[in-house]
Amino acid sequence: MEDHQRVLIGQMIERIDLYGSGEIPLPKLVDDIRGLFEAASPRGLNIRDSFEEIWADLDAESELRTEPWAPPGLADDAHLREILRRLRSWIEWHGLAPYDP
Repeated sequence: MEDHQRVLIGQMIERIDLYGSGEIPLPKLVDDIRGLFEAASPRGLNIRDSFEEIWADLDAESELRTEPWAPPGLADDAHLREILRRLRSWIEWHGLAPYDP
């Protein structure tokens, strides 16, 4: 992964922190994370697949909290915390690791 891609992916940490401090809502976090990933446009299939798995969980948890079709009580705070932990670990591995051409 190139340096500019790592910078974009690393910016996801800032978005998670903004969500954690209450400065942005969960749907904004979901959109921002997706936008940063798309802007980084990593080519590696394993990178894309591992991101998609985590992001899909995050998006689904957001929908359970925001969509009118979602029955009350299905959202799970512990599950959301685990998704955010996994996402942060993914970012640290892919976005913050030293550049290795």
